[in-house]
This record gives sequence, C-alpha cells and structure tokens, in this order.
Amino acid sequence: MAKKLDQPQGRGDFFKSLGTLVAGFMAEQVEEAITKASPRVLRPPGALDEFAFLTACTRCGDCIPACPQDSIIKGGSNMGLGLNAPYLDPRSMPCFLCSDLPCVKACPEEARALVWPQRTTRDGELLDGPRAVRMGTARVKEALCLTYEHDGVNVQACRTCVDRCPYPGVAIRIVDTEDGSVPHPEVMEDYCTGCGLCVFGCPTVEPAIVVDPRH
Repeated sequence: MAKKLDQPQGRGDFFKSLGTLVAGFMAEQVEEAITKASPRVLRPPGALDEFAFLTACTRCGDCIPACPQDSIIKGGSNMGLGLNAPYLDPRSMPCFLCSDLPCVKACPEEARALVWPQRTTRDGELLDGPRAVRMGTARVKEALCLTYEHDGVNVQACRTCVDRCPYPGVAIRIVDTEDGSVPHPEVMEDYCTGCGLCVFGCPTVEPAIVVDPRH
C-alpha cells in the first residue's frame, strides 16, 4: 500500500488509505470529546494518559484506601465521565510520593490504569519510581507570588514552594534576578512530578503556584 494518498496506487489501496485516515481522525475526535467532557484534574501517580486512564479505570476505588495520606478522592457527579474515578486536589491534600507507591500496587492487574512510572528526561536521564511520576507540571502565577511586584502587595522573599518540594533545587529552585531584587521560584519542568506539595504549602490565600494536569 502506498504511504501517501498523493502517491500512485490502485483504487482498493486508495480506499484502504482513506479508511485508515478517517479511522485515525475519528479516534482523535472521540478521545478529545471524552477528555473534554471531564474537568482536568490530577490523577494518582502512575496514571495513564487521561483518555487511556478513563477507559481503563474500573472505578473500583482500591487506590483510595491504599494511600496512607488520604490524598486520593473519588470523583463526584461534577466530574463528568470521570465520575467515581480517583483524583487529587493538592490544595486540600497533595501527593506525598510514597517510596513504594502503594496506590499503584493497589490498582488491579486487569485494569492497569496505574502503572509503575518510568520516563526519560529531555537530557536522556532515566527516572524511575516516585521521581518519574508525572501527574502534571507546576506553574508559578507571578501576579500572586509574593516574590513579584504587583499592586497592593509588598515584595518579600519566599521559598515555601521550594522547601515543600520533594526534590528541591531539582524540580523547583530559587533563581536570582538580574537587578538584584528578590529572587523568584522557577519550575524545572522535566523533573516536576506534579505532586502538589508546593500548592499545598503556598502561603497566599489563592495559591501562587498551581499544577497543570497532564493530558
């Protein structure tokens, strides 16, 4: 079969190619519709990508009591297609990245919605276990962060997010400014696990750091 529709091919091959393209397009549309039908939330460590997770998760809830910190919540009626699926609200209770990731071990073998995490950074470093967790990526909201100048707030040094991070100086660090003013926190995306400990500890009323869930 020719690899492209604009390459010479027979009528049968043409329709096979067209069918493959349509099937791929429809699959993408279905995936997008399903993921958009539910709020974007943080899934437990080791979760598959959102579409795969929602379709694989049996909603058994076994991962919820397995968490020693009671961080994992069962999705309510406001979660759309994520109803009864486990998620985390880091402002209420973040993930503490247990060394043995009991939530992953509790996921039934037949579901495999949570798997032991492994990933490679852009620099080629292989991460395994808790370090490889990728629930999302933290993002500093400069308009709320105490280390940035904005209306009604006096600039002040703060490193709470760094101190709360399980990998301080690696996943998030404090960087000096060119003008010598108060240093700011900076997220190192490749190493951020999205655990939400920084969100949990942020001293501002509305957290100045959030975690954008992984798709």
